[in-house]
Amino acid sequence: MSELRFSLQWLAAASGAAELRHTSAQLGLFVGETSLTRNEDIWSQTVRDSVLVSAYPLAMWLASSWWRLSYEPLPLAGWLPTHDWRMAHELGAANHGFVWPRVLFASDGEAVNVWAAPTAAQGQSVQYLQGLDQPRAIALGDFQHSLQTFIHTVLSRLDAKALPDTDLASLWALVQEDMADAEAARCRRLEAELGFDPEECPPAMLDQARAYQQRIGEAALSELAPILRGHNNNGPDLSVIARLDGTTGLLGVPTVGAGDVDHLAQGLPWQRAVHAARSLRQRLGNANGPMDDQNLYDLLGLTTSQVSAWHTEGRPRAAVAIPEPENRFRFVPRKRHNGRHNEAQRFEFARFLGDIVRPAAGAAGGWLACTDLATSRQKYQRAFAAEFLCPIEALMDFLSGDFDQAAIEEASDQFNVSEQTIRSLLANNGHITRAAWTQDLPYAMTPAKGL
Repeated sequence: MSELRFSLQWLAAASGAAELRHTSAQLGLFVGETSLTRNEDIWSQTVRDSVLVSAYPLAMWLASSWWRLSYEPLPLAGWLPTHDWRMAHELGAANHGFVWPRVLFASDGEAVNVWAAPTAAQGQSVQYLQGLDQPRAIALGDFQHSLQTFIHTVLSRLDAKALPDTDLASLWALVQEDMADAEAARCRRLEAELGFDPEECPPAMLDQARAYQQRIGEAALSELAPILRGHNNNGPDLSVIARLDGTTGLLGVPTVGAGDVDHLAQGLPWQRAVHAARSLRQRLGNANGPMDDQNLYDLLGLTTSQVSAWHTEGRPRAAVAIPEPENRFRFVPRKRHNGRHNEAQRFEFARFLGDIVRPAAGAAGGWLACTDLATSRQKYQRAFAAEFLCPIEALMDFLSGDFDQAAIEEASDQFNVSEQTIRSLLANNGHITRAAWTQDLPYAMTPAKGL
C-alpha cells in the first residue's frame, strides 16, 4: 500500500474572500514519493513540487465527497461515468478558479485507488508534469486519516485567523457526527454505494435498500448496488435483486470452506487470492496440473450435467450464490455453456469457489456476488479463479518463454481458460507488457462543466 500526503506552506494573499485569502498556500500532494502537484509555472518559468492555490476549496471538496470517496467504486470498465460521479471523485471538482492536477480517487472497499496523469492544456498558467504509471492503493483507514489531517490543518488555520464559523467547519462537523454514529455511518455508506451524496437518496429507495441489506447481507448489497446503476443519476434498479432471488438456479453443497485453505493475513486482494488458490490445489494433490470440469464442480457440490444445462435469460450484470438450508447454495450464474467452449463458465464457477473459501465469506449468511466491478472482493475472486485454473508456474513451464499468439492459444486449450486470462496472468506477473490500450487513467477525463 502507498501513502497519501499533503504539505502546506501558508502564504499571504491580498484579494478574495477571507477564507480563501487566509488559506492561500503552496500545496503539495504526494502519493508515496511522487508529487502529483509537481508543476511548471508558465509565467515565472519555475518548476516546483507544490502549487500556489487556496487550500479551502480542496478541503471543502474532500469534506463534501467524504463518503463517496471512501465507499463508491469505479463504474464498469467501458462505461463513461456520470457528471455527478466525476464531481465526487475527480480532484478538479474542487475548482474555485484554480488549476488542479488531474487526479482521480475511487474506493474498492478496502483501499482507495489513486490515478493521476500530467496535464498540458493550452492557455493554462500551470502545467502539471507528473502522473502515476499505474493506480496506487491507499488503505482506506490511511486515506481517511490523511484527509482528516489536511482538513483539520485548514480549519486550524482559519481559527488562527479568527474565522471559526465557515461553511467548511459546519460541513466537517456534520461528517464527524455521522462517523461517530454507527447507524448514521452505515446509512451514509449505503447512500454512497447507491451513487448519492448524503441525504440525496430518495427515501423510498433508501428504505428498499435497507430491506435488501437484511435479506442478502450488507456485504452483498455493497457489491450489487453499484452494478445495478444505469448511465444516469436515478440510482440502481434494486428490483433486479428480487428477480435473482426468484430464479431457480443450481443447488449444490460445497465440499470446502474458508477453514480448508491457508490464508494470508495481509497483502493486496490478488496476493491473498493467489495464496488461497495454491493452498487449495495443494490440498487436492494437484499443484500445477489442469483442473478438469468434474473436480471444479465437485468442490461446489454441482455436477457437470447441471452446469452444462444451465441457460441464462438476457444479459444479467451479476451472478449470485444464495445460501439455502442444509449448507446448500443456490447458484445463479451469468455465463452459459457454449458448446465445447466453456472457459467463461468455468472461470465464473471458480470465482464462486474463491468467494466461498474467502475468510469473510458467508460470515453472516449473506449472498455471494460475482460482478465486473473493481472492488477488492471481485479482484480477489478473479485472481483466485485465474491461479486455481491456470497456476502461473505451470503456465510458465508450458510456454517455456514463448509468448506469441500461437503459444497463448495452446495454453488456453491446455488449461481451458480464455486467452484473455492467459495474457492477464502473464502481464500481472511481469512476463509481458500490458496492451497498448492500458492508460494512466481508467477513462478519458475530458473537460466537463465544473471540472
